Amino acid sequence: MLLKIKKLILQMLAGANVTSSLWLLFAAWSVYLTPADYPRLSLFGLTFPIALVINLLFLLFWVIFHVRYTLIPLVSLLLVSPFIYDYCPLNRTVSPPEKSLKVLTYNVAAFGGTEEAGKGEENEIFKYILASDADIICLQEASGLLRLTLDDRMKEAGYFVPKVLDNGKELLEHAYFKMPVLSVETIKYDSESNGTIAYHVLYEGDTLLVVNNHLESNRLTPEDKTMYKNMIFDPQKETMENGMRLLVRKMAQASAIRSPQVDIVNKYIKRDRSTAVLVCGDFNDSPISYTCNRFGRDLVSAYAESGWGPGFSYNKDLFYVRIDHIFHSQNLKSYATQIDRSIKTSDHYPLITYINMDKMERKN
Repeated sequence: MLLKIKKLILQMLAGANVTSSLWLLFAAWSVYLTPADYPRLSLFGLTFPIALVINLLFLLFWVIFHVRYTLIPLVSLLLVSPFIYDYCPLNRTVSPPEKSLKVLTYNVAAFGGTEEAGKGEENEIFKYILASDADIICLQEASGLLRLTLDDRMKEAGYFVPKVLDNGKELLEHAYFKMPVLSVETIKYDSESNGTIAYHVLYEGDTLLVVNNHLESNRLTPEDKTMYKNMIFDPQKETMENGMRLLVRKMAQASAIRSPQVDIVNKYIKRDRSTAVLVCGDFNDSPISYTCNRFGRDLVSAYAESGWGPGFSYNKDLFYVRIDHIFHSQNLKSYATQIDRSIKTSDHYPLITYINMDKMERKN
């Protein structure tokens, strides 16, 4: 009798593992769904880490209790191994070669949220950016009078400070360079407050295209985020149903808007194929998403290439996600990519990498 019960339990667990394996596969392969066509299904990539942990636990369980069943999680884990690496790379830190470019991307959230967050050199984000000594600095949500003050500080520090106007209005995406800027233009797409700017800069006789993105935001209000936390700490049925419905609706709407933006930016980059390319910013999408998969077809994720761990770049409201990214063309190489958790003034952490251009073919 006990053997029958044990066999039944193992079969039920095996069935549950098959279900979790299919979940993992669909979460990974959802990156191939265009959110404009399948807005809700495309969000399945956000569940990838949950499905991954469940299958790893099943693998451990089967190793201990029934080795033959290890094939169930092993097959799915092997099939999605490239996605696991994108989500949680385990690279050994290698010091960047000399003459590597230090690149910083940072959503500064209006330099701390209010003008009272600090002025001039007293502002924590100001001090961080100036102390970073990065060669290329791409900012998002760089709004307010504080930005003008930072512009002056950066000019004094020897940076080039290009300005971009869109219908007479300066955009919230901003950048600073230690090398001359040859041209600047906005990449046009539909959005109320997000945007993308392309810079061509001159570095040691070569042209480098730098694309600074702040792709469509999910527009979650403080009330939405509070409801999300209530779902975690007080998971009542009604709270869960209403909260999940609202979050899925808002994120699906944003994802459907974001995917055409990604396609437009990619088309722009492809027209610049002869140059080296850096694409960075706040993508508002995780590594397992249409956005990152689309950029990753022709470019290399700096974090996947030289980062370590899942690397959560958003630091508020229990949203454990990496939505800030740096991609580069295949003729470049990244080193020591990291998310810097030393500053928490913004709701994002800065993302830093070192780019070496030795692989790039030199122009005659």
